[in-house]
Amino acid sequence: MRKHILFIIVPVLAISCVLCPPDAQAWGPKAMRSITAMSLQVLKNDYSDVFRPGGIVGVNFEKDVASGSADGWQILAKFTPLNSDAEVVEAVASEIQLLREARTYGPTSYFAYRMGVLSSLTAHIMMPYGFVWTAEDQEMRRKVVTDLEQQVDSFHFRVPKKNRDFIRNAGTFFQEKRSSFAEDKRLIAHDYRIGKNYNGYLKQGGQAYFIRAVETVADVWNTVLQHEDTVRAFGLSRPSDRSLAWYFVQEMEYLLNVKDNMTQVEIVYKNFEKVGVGMTDAMEYIGDMLYAYPQKSVKLRGVAEWQKAFDMGGKDRLHLGSKLSAHYMQEGNDYLAHAAQPDAEETDLNNAKRAFEDALNYDRSNEAAAKLIQETDVAIRERNERLEVVLSIIATGERIHEEANRYREMQDFANAISTYRQAIGFFDAVDDEFKVHANTARENVRRLRREISDLINEVLDAASQVIDEGDRARDNNQFDEASNKYQSVSRIVSVIPEDESATVLRDKQEVIDLAGRKLEESNVQKLRYEQMLQEQAQQAQAAQQAQQQRR
Repeated sequence: MRKHILFIIVPVLAISCVLCPPDAQAWGPKAMRSITAMSLQVLKNDYSDVFRPGGIVGVNFEKDVASGSADGWQILAKFTPLNSDAEVVEAVASEIQLLREARTYGPTSYFAYRMGVLSSLTAHIMMPYGFVWTAEDQEMRRKVVTDLEQQVDSFHFRVPKKNRDFIRNAGTFFQEKRSSFAEDKRLIAHDYRIGKNYNGYLKQGGQAYFIRAVETVADVWNTVLQHEDTVRAFGLSRPSDRSLAWYFVQEMEYLLNVKDNMTQVEIVYKNFEKVGVGMTDAMEYIGDMLYAYPQKSVKLRGVAEWQKAFDMGGKDRLHLGSKLSAHYMQEGNDYLAHAAQPDAEETDLNNAKRAFEDALNYDRSNEAAAKLIQETDVAIRERNERLEVVLSIIATGERIHEEANRYREMQDFANAISTYRQAIGFFDAVDDEFKVHANTARENVRRLRREISDLINEVLDAASQVIDEGDRARDNNQFDEASNKYQSVSRIVSVIPEDESATVLRDKQEVIDLAGRKLEESNVQKLRYEQMLQEQAQQAQAAQQAQQQRR
């Protein structure tokens, strides 16, 4: 049985530039939107679940089709040669072949997007000035596109009821579809030369080109979407694993940069792994794509992809090593910069050194990495020396703190406060370079200040208690004892330093003033009490004398 071979495989990595400007379009944006929308209508009944797999309420990929159509066939130029009419036709054939296989991985937004790109490629083939290869034709295309875009709203299209064509041989198919194009181009060019412009042959043929574009896009899509049994009947072949692998690479790029969906990227990567075995060039591209993403975790995923490709060896190993080395150089410099910041981590310098070592491992010629390793080593040693000083300061502060506590236990408040203050001086000397130890020092300072405050309150309470004792002695007419109590208050609170806070000094002075007033009151009361005793004695003596006289 004769097999009908549809496709000529196009090397996916062949990167070329067509002779026309990369943004050149033979159909304007309005016309292209209409062609794609009409093509969707043509196939709506036969393939209703392709772009809306969940039905009316489910996910809708039609917007992705429109996006692909708007971005246009130029999307393919990065990976597909489009330097001649024959290569453009081959590109359509390759896209059909590729998308047929891609569809077996399920309907996706990127599949829909590429169907939109394919509609642009097909529609441009079906326009006499769709792809041009001379400067003269480029200028003619510009005029034709402008005029057609202005007239597209007047074009009419009725969805045909006939079955769509299945394209067995792309070359033959497009040759038949475009058999009159050479003559059409001649007539159109003649009209523009003599000044008729759109009002000549193009006025009659414009709508026909539009209708043919819609029908041909529908035929191409139909060929992509036909059931697998049909393909077997025609003996059509699969695309190469390499072509399919690059399709998945581009799908990941679309999902990341357009859809911002890293979760789906990882799912598609599993598809890539099945067909992209050993493709270090594709793995490098994936790494580049992920590394360019702003999120750190995605960047590191890109680095992991570079490393995987690097470990496979091959001709790209040196180039990949340079990329990995550059990454670790940047990482090391970031750690170095952070090490100098107030919020630096204690591991920053060690992490920087490790990163520079990785940079040197991936690129042995990286002299900057070797130099930075040495400089970071010196910085680490100096840092360790400073760390030892800090630890010594903290240890000294803790010993002095313990000494102050002993003074406090012995009720030697003056020495206790003075020693607490010495300890604070040591802890205050710890700077912010070592975050953990700086936090420890600050916590010790807070605790010491609290203990000084508590001790001062104890002193003030003791002074108040002495005043109360003086009051009780005075109430019992023990005025000398009361005076001694009141007079001792100044000595008790004298342990409170004069450079304490204004609030503490005010409380101290209030206690002293209160004791002073109490002392004055006690002295006055003592005089009155003594006068009273004297008067009582005199009265008793007078009474005794009177009694003796009565006898």
